[in-house]
Amino acid sequence: MTRTERLMIGAIALAAMDSTYLSWRYLALRLSLVTPGSSICSWSSYIDCDRVLVTPEANAFFVPNALLGAAFSIGCLIWWFAGNRLGTEYRFHLLRTLVFWLAVASLFTLRFFWLLFQLSHFCPLCPLNHVMTYVALVFAVVLFRRTPRPPGHVKLLPLVLLVAACVGFFVLVQLLWFVAESSGALQVPAF
Repeated sequence: MTRTERLMIGAIALAAMDSTYLSWRYLALRLSLVTPGSSICSWSSYIDCDRVLVTPEANAFFVPNALLGAAFSIGCLIWWFAGNRLGTEYRFHLLRTLVFWLAVASLFTLRFFWLLFQLSHFCPLCPLNHVMTYVALVFAVVLFRRTPRPPGHVKLLPLVLLVAACVGFFVLVQLLWFVAESSGALQVPAF
């Protein structure tokens, strides 16, 4: 594994851990399992992740933004590690797809950045996901440019199954949230 590859994976893993924490925190706030303002990133009346997580802007697409980020980042890690098990002939296709989806995610995070700076409170962990997505994209582009195109065609079925697994994971996470939200199992706390 090259240094660039380790840096790319590290950026995606850091985004996954950060967004998973924010997702857990969001859920814990909704279920009143934690005291609002007691987060590791609740430092003052202005710098408070909990206050940001319960704003309407924290749900840009019906599900929590952090949950979208967690499912996406974990899906990228699944894509990379499971895809590398397919063999070196698939590396070009894995990187090309990863670059594409990291670029799409980067475009979405530009919107989230804008939302973040419109709020009356600031979450120091929220932009970390965005920055790590940009960093991962840069390293993925570098790796992609260094990776030669395979001389022949590869079997599509392994890639299709991998796509189905990664997209299925992402959709399942969102579906579980939708079901929990629709059933009334989650409430928004009052600060």
